[in-house]
Amino acid sequence: MRNKILLIIMIIFSFTLISCKKKEVKPLAENEYYIYYINTNMNTLVESRYSADAERYDTQALVNELMTHFLKVPDDLEAMGALSDKVTYQGFNIDGNILYLNFDTNYQGMEVSREVLARAALAKTLIQIDGIEYISIRSGEQPLLNARGENVGLISSTNFINSVSNINSFEKATLLLYFSDESGTKLVAETRDVFYDLNTSKERLIVDELIKGPFTTSLKATIPSDTKVISVTMNEGICYVNFDEGFLNSLSDVLDSITIYSIVDSLSEMPNVSRVQILVNGKSDKNYNTISLGTSVERNLDYLKEE
Repeated sequence: MRNKILLIIMIIFSFTLISCKKKEVKPLAENEYYIYYINTNMNTLVESRYSADAERYDTQALVNELMTHFLKVPDDLEAMGALSDKVTYQGFNIDGNILYLNFDTNYQGMEVSREVLARAALAKTLIQIDGIEYISIRSGEQPLLNARGENVGLISSTNFINSVSNINSFEKATLLLYFSDESGTKLVAETRDVFYDLNTSKERLIVDELIKGPFTTSLKATIPSDTKVISVTMNEGICYVNFDEGFLNSLSDVLDSITIYSIVDSLSEMPNVSRVQILVNGKSDKNYNTISLGTSVERNLDYLKEE
């Protein structure tokens, strides 16, 4: 009898262990996407996997298909649509890597916290599509304004966390970024408005935007596209930018000095930054092609192109 009781306990314990194991999340298949909705408390996003019929590189068809399902919550999902029932979707158009979404004037009239979540849900859903890096939202043919009455501008999926605990944690920043001219020998300033989460430092925001490259077609990117940012930190006026090894894949059509001062001069637009130290995997004993990264560098506007 005792042995039977022990056996039953062992079986129950085994099933308990199995049920307590964390469920593994399968990676998305080639034709799968996450579509984002809002939970019933209206304070966080809910994701649902969806298998698309459209081909991965048929951008127009994918936008149509994902938006169709974005506007209708699956019956088996405990969530609600990101948009208010009063909002009417009026279609889209694409210009380069920017997807413009058109809604009627009721979009701007949504409650602020819901609108921020809707914005996040739209960005996270649609920027999964190859070739789409930003969305821009229009309400009644007018640019979307935030709670402060400022133009939201281009929106990236990385602007958002998945919940809104503090609506005031989102803000627009106007950045002055330096990219290369067509010849790769001079720097040209580009002004960019970015809507971002205040949990991200402005220094990190600047580096992330530099990696995205210029919006102006006549300008060139200055940082190798496969570069990953490990960290961006400040200490006593020096901004430490820590890249992975991808940064060392120098650009053949841009001078080494232009790459370095693109980063240094852009960060030096911040009043708290006096010098910039570039690191690779946490070390300063590397060279960016012909330039040693051994010391911190201060701002130098000698490379600016004369107008």
